[in-house]
Amino acid sequence: MPPPRVGVVIVTMGTRPRELAALLASVARQDVPATRVVLVGNATPLTDLPDDAWGLPLTKLPLTENLGCPGGRNAGLALLRDSDAVDVAVELDDDGLLMTARLRSPSALRAWWGGFFEGLRTPCGPRGPVAWRTVWRMTRLGRPPVV
Repeated sequence: MPPPRVGVVIVTMGTRPRELAALLASVARQDVPATRVVLVGNATPLTDLPDDAWGLPLTKLPLTENLGCPGGRNAGLALLRDSDAVDVAVELDDDGLLMTARLRSPSALRAWWGGFFEGLRTPCGPRGPVAWRTVWRMTRLGRPPVV
C-alpha cells in the first residue's frame, strides 16, 4: 500500500516568523513528504516567505481580512479539497511543530485517527459509551478518561 498523500494547512497572522520557519522545517523533515502545503495568511500578504521554502510544494493563500483560526483553516481545507491531491489533511497553527515520522505507516495512521472520526476501523474495535457518572468519578480522582 502506498503512503498516504498528505496535505498540510498552516494558519498564520504573520506575527511569528521564527516559529513559522521552524514549523515549515519540521514539515519538510517528515518521512512521508507533504503533497501540498497551503499557507493561509489571516490579514497578512505573506510576501516575506519564498514560494519554494524548504523544498515544500507551498501554496500561499493571503486573506484580506482576519477570519480567525477556524475561518483560515476552512479556507485552506477548501483549497486542498478542491485540488483532489491529498488523502489526509493536517491543520497546524504557526506556533506548532510536527514530530518526525508521525505518519510512518497507513495502518498506524488509521489507528491514530480512529479515535477522532466515526466509522474508521481501529485495531481495538469500536469504543463503547461511557456513563457520565464514570466520567465524573474518574475526573474527580485526577484521571480524566478518553471519551
